[in-house]
Order: sequence, then C-alpha cells, then structure tokens
Amino acid sequence: MRAVAVLSVVLFHAFPGKLPGGFVGVDIFFVISGYLIGTILLANLRRGTLDFADFYARRVLRIFPALGLVLAATLAFGWFGLFADEYKQLGKHVLGGAGYISNVFLWNEVGYFDTSAETKPLLHLWSLAIEEQFYIVWPLVLLVAARLRVSLLKTILAVLAVSFLVNIGGVHRWPTATFYSPASRVWELLVGGAIAWFGVYRVSLFGGVMREGRVVARAGFSSAGSRNRLAWTGFALLALALLLVRREQSFPGNWALLPVLGAALLIIAGPLAWVNRVLLSNRLMVGIGLISYPLYLWHWPLLSYARIVEGDIPERPLKLVLLGASVMLAWATWRFVERPLRYSSSRRRVRVGGLVAAVCALGGLGAFIYQSDGLPQRSAVVDTALQQKDLVLVEDVENAKACKARFGFDSFYRYCLMDDVKREPTVALIGDSHAYHIVAGQMKYWHSRGENLVKFGTRVPFIGLPGTGDEYQLATPGMLELALNTPSIKTVILSTALSLHQGADEKARLLPALRETLRQFTAKGKRVIYVADTPKLEWEPRTCIGRGAVPTSKTRVDCAIPRSAYAAQLAANADVMSVLKEFPSVLVFDPSAAFCDDRKCHVKQDDIVIYRDTHHLSYRGDLLVGEEFARWAADKLR
Repeated sequence: MRAVAVLSVVLFHAFPGKLPGGFVGVDIFFVISGYLIGTILLANLRRGTLDFADFYARRVLRIFPALGLVLAATLAFGWFGLFADEYKQLGKHVLGGAGYISNVFLWNEVGYFDTSAETKPLLHLWSLAIEEQFYIVWPLVLLVAARLRVSLLKTILAVLAVSFLVNIGGVHRWPTATFYSPASRVWELLVGGAIAWFGVYRVSLFGGVMREGRVVARAGFSSAGSRNRLAWTGFALLALALLLVRREQSFPGNWALLPVLGAALLIIAGPLAWVNRVLLSNRLMVGIGLISYPLYLWHWPLLSYARIVEGDIPERPLKLVLLGASVMLAWATWRFVERPLRYSSSRRRVRVGGLVAAVCALGGLGAFIYQSDGLPQRSAVVDTALQQKDLVLVEDVENAKACKARFGFDSFYRYCLMDDVKREPTVALIGDSHAYHIVAGQMKYWHSRGENLVKFGTRVPFIGLPGTGDEYQLATPGMLELALNTPSIKTVILSTALSLHQGADEKARLLPALRETLRQFTAKGKRVIYVADTPKLEWEPRTCIGRGAVPTSKTRVDCAIPRSAYAAQLAANADVMSVLKEFPSVLVFDPSAAFCDDRKCHVKQDDIVIYRDTHHLSYRGDLLVGEEFARWAADKLR
C-alpha cells in the first residue's frame, strides 16, 4: 500500500490533470504510519517494555539519513540556481524540514495548491512534520493513559473523534490551517492506531460485539470471502478518492474519509485478502514500497527546481526524465545511505548522534541563509544582484504588528500596515495582494501630502460578498466597517485581483457587492478611488533575468506583453467598469500607464524587473505605480 500512496502523490505532482486526487496518497501514508507506529507502541506498552530512547533512536535511523541527504542536495543546487530571495525562503524551509515544523511555516504562507507553491522545493515536508509531531507526542499520551489505567482504546478513539471534529469545523472557516495543522490531521493516523490496538490485543475486527482484550460474541465475518469484500471495498474507496477528490474542494474535511477508510479497510482485510496478496504484494509494488520514503523526498525538489529554472511548467518529456531520476535517486539512497546507516555494525549511539548532529547543522545552515537574506553575495548570483534586489515583497513586520495592536485585530499581522500608528488614519487602502503590491508607493504619496495611510488586508474588498471561509475573507466585513465608520478616514482606495475572479458565478456575486460597497462609502461622504488591475503575465518574470549558473535556464529577451493583451484583460472586466460609472464621484486609477506604452506593457525597466510573479508587482514596480499615481492625482485630486 506504500507503493499506491507514493505513486499517487508523485503522479499528481507531475501530472495533476491525469490524477486529480493523487494528493490523497499522503492521507494513505498517515493511516499506514499510524498503524505501524501504533503497533510498536501498544505492543511495548502491553509487555511493559516501552523504551523512549530506543523508540526515538529507531525513528532517527529510519528518517534522518534520507532527509539529511535531500536537504543537503536541495541547498547545494539552490546555491547555484536560486536568486537571493528564493534562497532565503529555501533556508527557512530547510530549517522547518530539519526541525519538523514545515507545516507551521507553510500554513502562514500560501496554500498547498497555489501556483507559488510549485516553486517551493521542500513544500512536501509538511506531511513529514505532522508525522514526526505525532511520533513525539503520542507515545507520551499513551504512557500517561496507561499509568492512569485509562482504557487505551478509549483514549485513541476520544482523541480521534476530537481531531476529526476539529477537521470538520475548521476546513471551511480556516482551510489553510486545517490542511496543515496536526490537530486536524492526527485522526487519520489514529485510524491506523485504532486498528493496531485490535491487532495487539488480539481482538478480531470481524468479531461483532467486543470488549478490551477479548471478543464477547462472534458474528462470523472472518471468512476469506469477507476479507476479500473488505479489501475490494477499501480498494474502491481509494480509487474513488483518486478520481473524485479535487484540489478545489475543501480538504481534508469529509473528503478525507475516502482515502482514510479505504486504507483502513485494506489493512483490516489482512495479507490473505486477494487484493493485498496479489495486487499489492507483487515484486514491483513491494520494490516501490521499499523506496517509497526516499522517492517521496526526492521527486518534489526535482520537479520544483525544473519549474523554477524553466520559468514555466516543465514539458512532459522533462517530467518523465525527472521521475526516472527520482526513482534512481530513491533506490541509491535506500541502498547506499539508508540501509548502511540503519543496519551498520557500528555503535548505534554513534550513528544516531551523528545523524542528529548533521540534521541540526543543516537546520542551522538554513537559519543562517534566511537571516543573511539568501546570501546575495554568492558568486552564482552576484552578476544579477542589481536585477534581483527589487523582486521581493517588502514587509514591515514591526509596523504590521503595531498596526494590528492599534486596531485590536486578533488575526495575523499582515492584515494591517500603517504609515504612522500614533496618528489617526486619514486614507484607507483596502484589498487583497493587489492592494499590498502598491502600498509602498501609496504610503510615499500620501505621506508627502500630510495624510496618514492605513492598509487593511482582505480578500475581495466588497460589502456583503459571501466569504471563501479563509482568514482573510473572514476579516473583510470588519475591515470595511472600520473604514466606513472611522470619521478621520476621508479617502478609501479599493484594489483587488479581478483577474482571479472571472467565472460567471463569481461575477454574479461580485457586481452587486461592488455596487453596495460604493453606495455605502459614497453615502458616508468618503472619496472613493478604485485601482484598476495591473497587466497579468502568462510567463514567469524572473525569466527576464536568467540564471547564469544554470546553463539550461531560459532568459527572455523581450520582457513585455502586447498592449492588446492587456486590453483584452480589461475588456473581461467591462461589467465592473460599468458599475463604477454608476457613481460619478468614484475615481478610477489605471496603473498601467506606469509601464505601458502604445504597443507594449513592459516587465523590465532600467534593467530591473518590476514584477515578482505573473500578477504581482515587485517593490520597484510598486514605486513606479506610486509615481504614476502622483502624476494622476495632481490632476484628479485637486
């Protein structure tokens, strides 16, 4: 079953359109891990031989060799192939991978399925972090329960139930946190743990009414036919999960029941069931299962680096080559790294200590790279340092925290930025990341006018719009109400990424919400400025720079898009412009004048790239828009 899990994930990452639910392979892994670790812990507890030092030493020997190798290799390639801001982020993720807190780092970044996630070579370590957090905490929970003479089965089922309810309750309200949090994932491991209890205490899962330790009444479900039916049902549930679950759906939620129950039924059916005995135990599947862990570790950095270097989704032939390379690297890691370190005749304490020291050193190196802003002095990137330096999103964290405290916001700090937190705000910039990527230029302009700008982070900044359930959208009503009812705020600037909301259903919700927003703000006497969308690119702007140390990287010569392409993007939002025209007092600012001429919209000016991804401006682009806004305002804001 490990083979099914790892192949599902690998094929999903390489060809998401062919196997849309392949990411549920991680959930299959969770059930398997919960079953195996649960069996070890419960068996030792039952015998009274649970040794924490031995348990964790075995975990280190199993997990650290391949992990350390992949972390080191990823850092080594990044030294030559990543720009400073990319290498800085990689350093952070190496620290997260070495410390098994990748999931914590990632849930404060973008979602697992976002486009930018494809350029994070260590994104996949989030699941390993959840497993390790489980390995650290769960033995202690079981030991305490055993010492207090609390039923271990009841303990397992109680924690499982609470975790599942956290998952169901949070998947719509806090989707990113629910995806990455161990609190909403541990139930999947405990499904395997519950099965392990029945195995350790020799309680037949085919036995009807049961009490801890013995079967009270047998219902006659232990026949080969019953096992085969269970196995086929489990296999069918896995197939349904792979085919029906989509990244657009709220996950895990109830959808995770498909792969979790499918894996559970296959385990319960046992090795004698035909599916397990024939389909899942042939030499090929067993071989893939043996290298499943290093294969999981290797495949994503290769695919991610190809995406980074190519500046676009790699072509199918390259993906196939990379998958083949992943298999070879996985086999070599298993044969020449994992096995020698796990089964060496040298003292185990020395091996464990060396592995822990090596992984800790890698984590420390990652922290150093992060603190050093990605080591921009590296010879591999120093020639293009001037071009790279403005690609990053500038974040004033301390200002954001102070702004958050100023207004009493209890969500995370990116919701709020303010020019001067000690003064009353007079201008509010409200919106999503397309408001954030013009905030520096806006602050500079309004500061020069003696005004005090505050930036409120939301999703689509329209009143009455049904929420998406994430943290940003949940904050939107409060942000809009604050701007609406704060007397000192005289000017409200609205900006949002309309290019991400082009569906007919979305437009049907957006337009009435925009109309109501403009009505309420103008009725309050607020001056409203709507910022039109910036041109959206169809290619990665970093290809305008090139990666000199990576000979296969592509460098785009003409870093521009036709003006006609931008005109087509604007035409798609003609209905939005019609709503804006219903309110004569509302001003519309078009930022494209900052980088578009009659023929083209330029992505590079004075040898500096002014975009940081396909639809977000870099810091330099932000300032250019601010300068254009100042020219526009000289005529419009008299």
